[in-house]
Parts: sequence; structure tokens; C-alpha cells
Amino acid sequence: MTDLLIHATLTVSGERAQLPAVEARIATLLAAEANAGEFEAHHGEDALAYDFMVRGGIPFPAFAAASQEFPGITITAEWVNVGAGRRGRARLSNGGITEHVEEALDTAAGEANRYLEAAADATISLAFALQRRAAGEWVGYVLNHERDALFRITRDGDAVELLATEGAAEWAWRWQGGPDIEASAVQAVVPPQPLDRELYAELESLAEGFVGDGFWLRDAAEADNAIELDRFVRYGYTVRDANVRAARLHRLRADLGADAALEHSTLDADNIWIRDLLLRCWQSGA
Repeated sequence: MTDLLIHATLTVSGERAQLPAVEARIATLLAAEANAGEFEAHHGEDALAYDFMVRGGIPFPAFAAASQEFPGITITAEWVNVGAGRRGRARLSNGGITEHVEEALDTAAGEANRYLEAAADATISLAFALQRRAAGEWVGYVLNHERDALFRITRDGDAVELLATEGAAEWAWRWQGGPDIEASAVQAVVPPQPLDRELYAELESLAEGFVGDGFWLRDAAEADNAIELDRFVRYGYTVRDANVRAARLHRLRADLGADAALEHSTLDADNIWIRDLLLRCWQSGA
């Protein structure tokens, strides 16, 4: 039976002065690891990053040994095993695992009806999480590289309405028309309409899960962004207000090619028109 191919990213962070010694020790440990597999190193001043394509297992022993020898470092591992339909995350410190999460790809964080499109330099064109709330009603969260919004779409035959927020828990913009509404059909909602409290809580939870699962924000705490900023420099990506995590971009780039626009979709076939609607109206409009 053929071992399944696993894509894993391991990031080593800690005191900058320690990292050269840690890098040298990991290199020695990996050289002695029979099943280390193929990997690329993308190191920066504040972190060491290793991208593995392996069969049979991730070389955790080498990294666990390094973390025991250098107590001041933390090692974060993220992996995807498409063949087994699993993904996971673990954190190593002082030679032991301090965090471990593994889950199914098809159910992790509500993976259905998600969409991401980014340019080759990682600039987000459109990303959103969508859920159907009732017959003819869809709600969700949408963002690009510089802004975001909660939205609600209703459709009755060919009559479509799109509502979107702008910086507050209230509907600020409305598009009405047929399924092919254009950005120019935008109207300000005057006065803005507050979101129902239950709906707002539902969408806030959806948004937090979606962003936390694959994105990082430039205005977050510097310590939270250090690894991602370093990876973006190494990969040659452009840092924007909102960004896709480098590990996720690297997987897409491996699948689609270095110069290709990066796209990932788990939209149901019946919901493709919503992507087109958001591209035409919210992305190009208000």
C-alpha cells in the first residue's frame, strides 16, 4: 500500500540570537532522519520555516529533539493529508507537545461554501464564507485585501437583493435587480438598518472562524504577525491590510503554479452565482 503524501509546514520561533544554532542542529537531526522526506527551507531573521512533502509521517522526532535542546524555542507544525482527508496543528516546546488538534478536511471549521481568490503576489481579490439561512436567503462574511463586510442575499425568482455592512453592525449598502445586478446599482441604506441581534451574533461567529482559519491582519499585534511577515518577504508576497496565511498560499502555489492566480473553492454548484454577484457588486461597488 502506498503511503499518503502529506504537506507540512514547521515554523521555529524564539530568540533571534539562538536561531542560527537551532538551524544547524535541525539540519544535523534531519540528515540523520531516515524518513525526513523532501523539504524547502524559508528562513528569516525572526523564524525558521520548513515546508515538507513527506510520505509515511512528519519528522517530528528531529524537531522535538531540537526543542528539548533549546528550551527557549517554540515549534508550530501545520499539516494537510489530502489523501486521508485530514489536517492538523501541533505545538512543540521543551521536547513535548503542548497543543495538538487534528480534524477531517470536509468538516473542519465548516469548510463547505468557502471561496478564496488571490493574485500571484498574494493580494486577496475576494474571499468569503457563506451559509444558507432559509429558502431564498443566504448570509455570510466577505473580505478583500483592504476591507470586509457582513452580507445578506435574498432571491425570489429573478429578483435579487444584496445588503452589506460597512464598519458597523448595520446594513449600509443595497443592490437590487436581477441575478446580473451591476455595481452601479448600489444605493445607500438611509438610515442604516441595524442587524438583528441573533443574525449579527451568527455572522460574527462565522467571520471569526473564517479569518482565524486562514488569514492574518496587518494591524494585529507585532508578535502575532512576525512569522507571517517574515514568510511573505521570503516568498516575495505583498503585505496588505488583510492577508492569506503563507502556509495556505504555499499549498495553493504548489498546486496551481508560481505565477498563477490562486483560487480555492468549496462552493456548491448552485451557489456559484453568489460569487459572481459579490465580485460584480461588493468588490467593484461601494
